[in-house]
Amino acid sequence: MAGKTLDLKSFKIPLGKLSPLETFRTRQGDVLSYRIYPAWSDNLIVLYHGVGSDSRYMCVLATAMAQAGLGTVVTPDLRGHGASLKAADPHSQHQFEIDLEELIIHIKMTRAVSRVILAGHSLGGGFVLRVAVSDIRRQFAQFLAISPYLPPGLHVFHDDFGGWISPDGNGGFKVNLPVEFVSGQEKLTYSAAYLAAVTPSDKIMADIQKLHPPVHVVVGEQDELIIPQRQEQLFTEAGANIRVVQGLNHLTIVSKPDVWLQQISL
Repeated sequence: MAGKTLDLKSFKIPLGKLSPLETFRTRQGDVLSYRIYPAWSDNLIVLYHGVGSDSRYMCVLATAMAQAGLGTVVTPDLRGHGASLKAADPHSQHQFEIDLEELIIHIKMTRAVSRVILAGHSLGGGFVLRVAVSDIRRQFAQFLAISPYLPPGLHVFHDDFGGWISPDGNGGFKVNLPVEFVSGQEKLTYSAAYLAAVTPSDKIMADIQKLHPPVHVVVGEQDELIIPQRQEQLFTEAGANIRVVQGLNHLTIVSKPDVWLQQISL
């Protein structure tokens, strides 16, 4: 089933809402970057971005979460993305979990944190689900997966992936970013090894059904990459909360959060 083509030209990053870039050094010696959106709350929300971009495009959603008092929001750049572009490829299959824990330790050195909520969009949403069934899941009070990336074997993608990505035949894919949007800070190729370290396994639904993590899933009814009805079926059968939001697509689900954010209990 083919979907609509993802339209980047109508998606704008409001620079006035973009927090300054900050960095920290991990114990492995890598320098990773993030942005922080403060709130009068002891909750910490770690909000991950998707493929082909970085933390910048999460600024509207991060600002909305912070202004709603849900928590101080941190938007990291996954290694290999944005200002973390030069960070080494994953050292192990648990590299992104290690990076996440290192980030939380760093934030807790300067801020009081009572609860940590893990959230993410697209590839970042897939990482959220990966963590939600992992050994470190109890460090988090809630999980929010927005239009999450799921293993191809679960058949949740439109055949053409909205024109956004193209499989490479070896378990990875490339991002079809239009030339006019290329700035040099993008990661445009994803190897099978990289994806294996950041995405959930093929048994993610069975794990969710078995472990019952506090997962909330949100997907746009007009998503160009994901078949929302298929995700709704899978998550409902697994016993997870999922909301299909009418009128929103893969990008407007994060650029127009007022449509759904108040209906999610974090």
